[in-house]
Amino acid sequence: MNLFPNSIRTVAVCLMTLPAIAQAQSTSPWLPIPGSGTVSVGYLGQSADSAYIGDSKLPVSGITGGAASKYNRNSYGLNFSYGLSDAFSVDGSLARGRVKVGAADNASGLLDSVIGLNWRVLDEYENRSAPTITLRLTAIVGGNYDGAKLAAVGKDASGFGLAGIVGRQLTPTLRAWGGIGYENRGNNVPNAVSFDANVGFRALPGLDLTFGYASKKFDGSLDIGGPGFSPAEFQRVKEERQVIKLGASYAIAGNQSIGVSFGNVLDGRNTVKDNRIVGVNYTYGF
Repeated sequence: MNLFPNSIRTVAVCLMTLPAIAQAQSTSPWLPIPGSGTVSVGYLGQSADSAYIGDSKLPVSGITGGAASKYNRNSYGLNFSYGLSDAFSVDGSLARGRVKVGAADNASGLLDSVIGLNWRVLDEYENRSAPTITLRLTAIVGGNYDGAKLAAVGKDASGFGLAGIVGRQLTPTLRAWGGIGYENRGNNVPNAVSFDANVGFRALPGLDLTFGYASKKFDGSLDIGGPGFSPAEFQRVKEERQVIKLGASYAIAGNQSIGVSFGNVLDGRNTVKDNRIVGVNYTYGF
Protein backbone atom coordinates (compact mmCIF):
# COMPACT_ATOMS: atom_id res chain seq x y z
CA MET A 1 0.00 0.00 0.00
CA ASN A 2 1.32 3.43 -0.91
CA LEU A 3 0.59 6.13 1.63
CA PHE A 4 3.04 8.68 0.22
CA PRO A 5 0.93 11.80 -0.53
CA ASN A 6 1.61 13.83 -3.67
CA SER A 7 2.47 16.88 -1.55
CA ILE A 8 5.22 14.96 0.25
CA ARG A 9 6.47 13.56 -3.04
CA THR A 10 6.89 17.13 -4.26
CA VAL A 11 8.79 17.92 -1.06
CA ALA A 12 11.08 14.95 -1.68
CA VAL A 13 11.83 16.15 -5.20
CA CYS A 14 12.50 19.69 -3.92
CA LEU A 15 14.79 18.44 -1.15
CA MET A 16 17.01 16.80 -3.76
CA THR A 17 17.76 20.25 -5.16
CA LEU A 18 19.56 21.37 -2.01
CA PRO A 19 23.26 20.42 -2.15
CA ALA A 20 24.29 18.39 0.85
CA ILE A 21 27.09 19.68 3.03
CA ALA A 22 28.25 16.10 3.50
CA GLN A 23 26.70 13.41 1.40
CA ALA A 24 27.18 10.75 4.05
CA GLN A 25 25.07 12.72 6.49
CA SER A 26 21.32 12.26 6.82
CA THR A 27 19.13 13.73 4.10
CA SER A 28 15.40 13.19 4.53
CA PRO A 29 13.23 10.53 6.18
CA TRP A 30 10.65 10.62 3.36
CA LEU A 31 11.30 8.13 0.58
CA PRO A 32 10.33 8.22 -3.10
CA ILE A 33 7.19 6.40 -4.24
CA PRO A 34 8.08 2.78 -5.14
CA GLY A 35 9.15 2.64 -8.76
CA SER A 36 9.83 6.37 -8.97
CA GLY A 37 12.90 8.47 -8.36
CA THR A 38 14.89 11.60 -9.10
CA VAL A 39 18.04 12.58 -10.96
CA SER A 40 19.72 15.83 -9.99
CA VAL A 41 22.64 17.86 -11.30
CA GLY A 42 24.15 20.72 -9.36
CA TYR A 43 26.97 23.09 -8.56
CA LEU A 44 28.37 24.03 -5.14
CA GLY A 45 30.79 26.92 -4.61
CA GLN A 46 32.62 27.77 -1.39
CA SER A 47 34.85 30.75 -0.60
CA ALA A 48 36.74 31.84 2.50
CA ASP A 49 39.36 34.36 3.57
CA SER A 50 40.08 32.71 6.95
CA ALA A 51 40.45 29.25 8.48
CA TYR A 52 40.61 27.58 11.89
CA ILE A 53 44.06 26.34 12.90
CA GLY A 54 43.19 24.34 15.97
CA ASP A 55 40.38 26.49 17.36
CA SER A 56 42.06 29.80 16.44
CA LYS A 57 40.68 31.69 13.42
CA LEU A 58 43.45 33.08 11.22
CA PRO A 59 43.43 34.82 7.80
CA VAL A 60 44.31 32.67 4.80
CA SER A 61 47.02 35.20 3.92
CA GLY A 62 48.68 34.66 7.29
CA ILE A 63 48.43 30.87 7.08
CA THR A 64 49.98 30.78 3.60
CA GLY A 65 52.61 33.45 4.25
CA GLY A 66 51.02 35.77 1.71
CA ALA A 67 50.87 33.17 -1.06
CA ALA A 68 47.06 33.34 -1.05
CA SER A 69 44.32 35.51 0.40
CA LYS A 70 41.35 33.30 -0.52
CA TYR A 71 40.34 29.66 -0.37
CA ASN A 72 37.98 28.66 -3.18
CA ARG A 73 36.31 25.32 -3.77
CA ASN A 74 33.96 24.44 -6.64
CA SER A 75 32.24 21.12 -7.30
CA TYR A 76 29.81 19.74 -9.86
CA GLY A 77 27.74 16.73 -8.98
CA LEU A 78 25.16 14.16 -10.04
CA ASN A 79 22.72 12.63 -7.54
CA PHE A 80 20.01 10.01 -7.92
CA SER A 81 17.33 8.48 -5.72
CA TYR A 82 14.96 5.57 -6.42
CA GLY A 83 12.14 3.97 -4.45
CA LEU A 84 12.49 0.19 -4.26
CA SER A 85 9.37 -0.41 -2.16
CA ASP A 86 7.18 1.31 0.43
CA ALA A 87 9.96 0.96 2.99
CA PHE A 88 13.23 0.97 1.00
CA SER A 89 15.04 3.30 -1.37
CA VAL A 90 18.54 3.69 -2.80
CA ASP A 91 20.49 6.81 -3.69
CA GLY A 92 23.93 7.85 -4.81
CA SER A 93 26.17 10.80 -5.55
CA LEU A 94 29.06 11.39 -7.90
CA ALA A 95 30.95 14.70 -8.12
CA ARG A 96 34.12 16.36 -9.29
CA GLY A 97 35.74 19.20 -7.36
CA ARG A 98 38.54 21.73 -7.49
CA VAL A 99 40.25 23.71 -4.73
CA LYS A 100 42.35 26.80 -5.35
CA VAL A 101 44.46 28.45 -2.64
CA GLY A 102 46.27 31.04 -4.73
CA ALA A 103 49.95 30.26 -5.21
CA ALA A 104 49.97 28.15 -2.03
CA ASP A 105 48.25 24.99 -3.27
CA ASN A 106 45.72 23.72 -5.81
CA ALA A 107 44.05 20.38 -6.41
CA SER A 108 41.21 18.75 -8.33
CA GLY A 109 39.74 15.31 -8.84
CA LEU A 110 36.80 12.98 -8.50
CA LEU A 111 35.29 13.44 -5.02
CA ASP A 112 34.40 10.61 -2.67
CA SER A 113 31.24 8.92 -3.98
CA VAL A 114 28.36 7.76 -1.80
CA ILE A 115 25.83 4.96 -2.30
CA GLY A 116 23.01 4.88 0.25
CA LEU A 117 20.31 2.42 1.28
CA ASN A 118 17.36 3.82 3.26
CA TRP A 119 14.88 1.83 5.35
CA ARG A 120 11.78 3.60 6.60
CA VAL A 121 10.98 1.81 9.84
CA LEU A 122 8.06 4.03 10.90
CA ASP A 123 5.59 5.96 8.74
CA GLU A 124 3.62 8.90 10.11
CA TYR A 125 0.86 8.24 7.55
CA GLU A 126 0.33 4.73 8.86
CA ASN A 127 0.70 5.70 12.52
CA ARG A 128 -0.62 9.25 12.96
CA SER A 129 0.76 9.56 16.50
CA ALA A 130 4.35 8.91 15.43
CA PRO A 131 6.92 10.64 13.23
CA THR A 132 8.50 9.14 10.14
CA ILE A 133 11.76 7.38 11.05
CA THR A 134 14.29 6.18 8.50
CA LEU A 135 17.57 4.35 9.00
CA ARG A 136 20.34 4.95 6.48
CA LEU A 137 23.42 2.91 5.52
CA THR A 138 26.00 4.40 3.16
CA ALA A 139 29.04 3.05 1.36
CA ILE A 140 31.73 5.70 0.79
CA VAL A 141 34.12 5.18 -2.12
CA GLY A 142 37.30 7.26 -2.00
CA GLY A 143 38.02 9.57 -4.93
CA ASN A 144 41.13 9.98 -7.09
CA TYR A 145 42.92 12.88 -5.41
CA ASP A 146 45.59 13.41 -2.75
CA GLY A 147 43.96 13.93 0.64
CA ALA A 148 47.18 14.69 2.51
CA LYS A 149 47.51 18.35 1.51
CA LEU A 150 46.12 21.79 2.26
CA ALA A 151 44.03 21.90 -0.92
CA ALA A 152 42.61 18.37 -0.63
CA VAL A 153 39.08 18.15 -2.01
CA GLY A 154 38.08 15.55 0.59
CA LYS A 155 39.27 12.88 3.01
CA ASP A 156 40.42 10.51 0.22
CA ALA A 157 39.34 7.35 2.07
CA SER A 158 36.65 4.73 1.65
CA GLY A 159 34.36 3.60 4.44
CA PHE A 160 30.75 3.45 5.57
CA GLY A 161 28.18 5.61 7.31
CA LEU A 162 25.14 5.01 9.49
CA ALA A 163 22.36 7.49 10.26
CA GLY A 164 18.97 7.73 11.90
CA ILE A 165 16.59 10.35 10.47
CA VAL A 166 13.33 11.58 12.00
CA GLY A 167 10.75 13.89 10.43
CA ARG A 168 7.14 14.94 10.55
CA GLN A 169 4.72 16.97 8.47
CA LEU A 170 3.47 19.30 11.21
CA THR A 171 0.88 21.14 9.11
CA PRO A 172 0.02 21.09 5.39
CA THR A 173 2.71 23.75 4.86
CA LEU A 174 5.24 23.11 7.68
CA ARG A 175 7.56 20.15 8.23
CA ALA A 176 10.62 19.39 10.35
CA TRP A 177 13.30 16.74 10.12
CA GLY A 178 16.79 15.93 11.34
CA GLY A 179 19.21 13.16 12.04
CA ILE A 180 22.32 11.83 13.73
CA GLY A 181 25.03 10.04 11.74
CA TYR A 182 28.25 8.11 12.23
CA GLU A 183 31.06 7.69 9.69
CA ASN A 184 33.96 5.23 9.69
CA ARG A 185 36.76 5.42 7.11
CA GLY A 186 40.12 3.81 6.45
CA ASN A 187 43.47 5.47 5.72
CA ASN A 188 43.78 6.69 9.34
CA VAL A 189 40.85 9.11 8.95
CA PRO A 190 39.21 9.64 12.37
CA ASN A 191 35.64 8.48 12.96
CA ALA A 192 33.05 11.22 12.54
CA VAL A 193 29.72 12.06 14.15
CA SER A 194 27.25 14.38 12.43
CA PHE A 195 24.01 16.09 13.39
CA ASP A 196 21.51 18.14 11.43
CA ALA A 197 18.14 19.78 12.07
CA ASN A 198 15.89 21.37 9.46
CA VAL A 199 12.52 23.03 8.98
CA GLY A 200 10.71 23.51 5.70
CA PHE A 201 7.83 25.77 4.76
CA ARG A 202 5.58 25.70 1.69
CA ALA A 203 5.40 29.45 1.01
CA LEU A 204 3.48 29.19 -2.27
CA PRO A 205 2.27 26.32 -4.42
CA GLY A 206 5.46 24.68 -5.67
CA LEU A 207 7.77 26.96 -3.66
CA ASP A 208 9.53 25.51 -0.64
CA LEU A 209 11.79 27.37 1.78
CA THR A 210 14.14 25.58 4.18
CA PHE A 211 16.34 26.52 7.11
CA GLY A 212 18.84 24.19 8.71
CA TYR A 213 21.83 23.66 10.96
CA ALA A 214 24.46 20.96 10.49
CA SER A 215 27.55 19.93 12.41
CA LYS A 216 30.22 17.32 11.85
CA LYS A 217 33.11 16.29 14.06
CA PHE A 218 36.06 14.04 13.17
CA ASP A 219 37.39 12.71 16.46
CA GLY A 220 41.12 12.98 15.75
CA SER A 221 43.99 13.79 18.11
CA LEU A 222 46.01 16.21 15.98
CA ASP A 223 45.73 19.94 15.41
CA ILE A 224 47.17 21.58 12.31
CA GLY A 225 50.56 22.91 13.34
CA GLY A 226 50.40 21.14 16.70
CA PRO A 227 52.63 18.41 18.19
CA GLY A 228 53.00 15.45 15.84
CA PHE A 229 51.50 17.23 12.83
CA SER A 230 53.06 17.24 9.37
CA PRO A 231 51.59 18.04 5.93
CA ALA A 232 51.15 14.29 5.38
CA GLU A 233 48.81 14.15 8.40
CA PHE A 234 46.01 16.40 7.13
CA GLN A 235 43.58 13.46 6.97
CA ARG A 236 44.15 12.63 10.66
CA VAL A 237 43.39 16.01 12.24
CA LYS A 238 40.57 16.66 14.66
CA GLU A 239 38.17 18.51 12.37
CA GLU A 240 34.95 20.18 13.49
CA ARG A 241 32.50 22.19 11.42
CA GLN A 242 29.17 23.91 12.17
CA VAL A 243 27.13 25.30 9.30
CA ILE A 244 23.89 27.23 9.01
CA LYS A 245 22.02 26.93 5.71
CA LEU A 246 19.08 28.42 3.83
CA GLY A 247 17.41 27.04 0.74
CA ALA A 248 14.63 27.63 -1.75
CA SER A 249 13.27 25.28 -4.38
CA TYR A 250 10.52 25.61 -6.94
CA ALA A 251 8.69 22.72 -8.58
CA ILE A 252 8.06 23.14 -12.31
CA ALA A 253 6.05 20.97 -14.71
CA GLY A 254 5.01 18.69 -11.85
CA ASN A 255 8.11 16.46 -11.89
CA GLN A 256 10.98 18.96 -12.11
CA SER A 257 12.44 21.49 -9.70
CA ILE A 258 15.14 24.10 -9.51
CA GLY A 259 16.78 25.19 -6.29
CA VAL A 260 19.32 27.42 -4.64
CA SER A 261 21.00 27.18 -1.26
CA PHE A 262 23.20 29.42 0.86
CA GLY A 263 25.38 28.53 3.80
CA ASN A 264 27.89 29.94 6.27
CA VAL A 265 30.31 28.31 8.70
CA LEU A 266 29.49 29.37 12.25
CA ASP A 267 32.38 27.72 14.06
CA GLY A 268 34.96 25.03 13.57
CA ARG A 269 38.33 23.48 14.26
CA ASN A 270 41.05 22.69 11.72
CA THR A 271 38.74 23.65 8.87
CA VAL A 272 38.11 26.47 6.45
CA LYS A 273 35.83 29.25 7.72
CA ASP A 274 33.61 29.52 4.61
CA ASN A 275 31.82 32.86 4.51
CA ARG A 276 30.07 31.96 1.27
CA ILE A 277 28.56 28.58 0.38
CA VAL A 278 26.26 28.78 -2.66
CA GLY A 279 24.56 25.93 -4.47
CA VAL A 280 22.29 25.68 -7.50
CA ASN A 281 20.53 22.53 -8.67
CA TYR A 282 18.12 21.06 -11.19
CA THR A 283 16.14 17.90 -10.42
CA TYR A 284 14.04 15.68 -12.67
CA GLY A 285 11.54 13.25 -11.13
CA PHE A 286 10.40 10.08 -12.90
